[in-house]
Amino acid sequence: MAFLQALVQQWHKADLGYSLLLSFQRSDEIMQLFNGATDIKTVANLIAALVYSEGEPQWLTKEKQDTESPLENELVVKCLIISCQLLFIKVSQKSSLNQAERLILTLSNVWVSQKRDGKSSGDLIDLIKKIYSQVYSIELESRNTIKNMK
Repeated sequence: MAFLQALVQQWHKADLGYSLLLSFQRSDEIMQLFNGATDIKTVANLIAALVYSEGEPQWLTKEKQDTESPLENELVVKCLIISCQLLFIKVSQKSSLNQAERLILTLSNVWVSQKRDGKSSGDLIDLIKKIYSQVYSIELESRNTIKNMK
């Protein structure tokens, strides 16, 4: 039974990754971020994996997620906030981010800058921007510490 539940969860995670991909592809600014080695599919699937890291989220129901269309803006913001929070925890524990994780932070910042019209998610948008700036402050401080040691 556990195997079947794990398989279903992987399927839902893949569906979320695809819906996120469709949402991100609608933005030219976001698509410009993916000129390097890491592609948008990898980042969308990593965001989905982070969202599902604590199990299947209750706020993401089948009714709200149509796998053949882009995700609603409110749900994208929730996915991004969860991802940013987990990446912030990783950085605050002195672990470095890989390229895909850095792209999630940059993508989140670009996404919320474009989607300022949503009133209900205003606090979440501000939180994403704050996490973005704090992560890069921590990394800058860490690099300066390493330089001073040499």
